[in-house]
Amino acid sequence: MPQVTTPRGVIEYREDGDPDGTPVVLVHGFPDGPSTWDAVVAALPAGLRVVRPSLRGVGGSSVHPEERSGQVAALATDLLDLFDALDLHDAVLVGHDWGSRAAHAVAAVAPERLRGLVGIATAYGPRSGLSTQQTLDDAAVAWYRWWLCTEVGEAAFRKTPSELLVWSWDHWSSPDVIDPDDRQALLASFASDEFTDTVVHYYRHGAGEAPGNPRYADLQATLDAWPSIHVPTTFLVGDADACETVAAARDARSSFDGDFRLVELAGVGHFVQREVPAEVVAAVAERL
Repeated sequence: MPQVTTPRGVIEYREDGDPDGTPVVLVHGFPDGPSTWDAVVAALPAGLRVVRPSLRGVGGSSVHPEERSGQVAALATDLLDLFDALDLHDAVLVGHDWGSRAAHAVAAVAPERLRGLVGIATAYGPRSGLSTQQTLDDAAVAWYRWWLCTEVGEAAFRKTPSELLVWSWDHWSSPDVIDPDDRQALLASFASDEFTDTVVHYYRHGAGEAPGNPRYADLQATLDAWPSIHVPTTFLVGDADACETVAAARDARSSFDGDFRLVELAGVGHFVQREVPAEVVAAVAERL
């Protein structure tokens, strides 16, 4: 896959469609990769430039040691660097899970780069943050995030990361959503220490249990205030998602100014783009 060099490291990505078309950037979450969008890409209308980056620590995407961090400001910085490196403008930005958090952050601080936003599963706003007050329902589905904040959880994850990754695939959506070949390919793409470092720091920082990297301090301070998002947005959430709640998605409406549409999908789990790709394609078309 092609790569771009940024001030922070290297971002690996896939590109499809028309190089001169309207950019659509599809950002995967945890634990997943660019292949999560295969069915979406196959069904998107012609004339689009479709870019699918790998998050830091996944596959060939990596950052310099001094840039190591899993905080949302770091993920958003990578996305902004990708936009600069590929000269992307007026894009529709689509994010799932971690990708949703990064995409919301980009929309909050650089709305001029986007014509539309599609978020999936992981909502924006104070209720979605581990370090803020949550309901017991929110905390119950987030158990693994708290677990990684403990010494026992971190040690177990670092020893055998695949156990949590496979568990999530089996429980957050129907177990057959990710086929065996794709599972093996994904596990291979998560083989680096940078991946495990990023995962642990993402959840510990989000819970207020680890400091951020000072290199991202200014952007993180802005994001911690949950600035309103003005970019036209569609948000998709499944009511059978076993790691996010529909209630959090409903609460997110107050964090958006202007055009915001919430789509609740009956019987759909966490990996929306894998389960009902047509719904994602429709959301992208709406924001084109």
